[in-house]
Amino acid sequence: MKTLILICALAMSSWAVAAPASILTIPSGWRLQNYTGGALVVWYTTASTCATGKLTLPAGNESQRNRFWALVLAAKTASRKVLVEYDDSTCVISSFGLLEG
Repeated sequence: MKTLILICALAMSSWAVAAPASILTIPSGWRLQNYTGGALVVWYTTASTCATGKLTLPAGNESQRNRFWALVLAAKTASRKVLVEYDDSTCVISSFGLLEG
């Protein structure tokens, strides 16, 4: 019984708990790239938990991808800050928006 409890405790301690993370910046140094299959990748220069400097939007949602492209291009043009929220374990974007003012 003690062995089973120890195994369960070790297994649960090794699970990574995803936490929401965010980037708040003017995206002037970002590069957006579409890949075959509809995946959108954001290469950015801001420090974060994603070691490769890469965030992704899930493939298959064209309207979300188009809104993100428009948001980043508008923010670059107007030198406005964007907020991008993402999962820090998968680096998949969950939310994005343009800040007021």
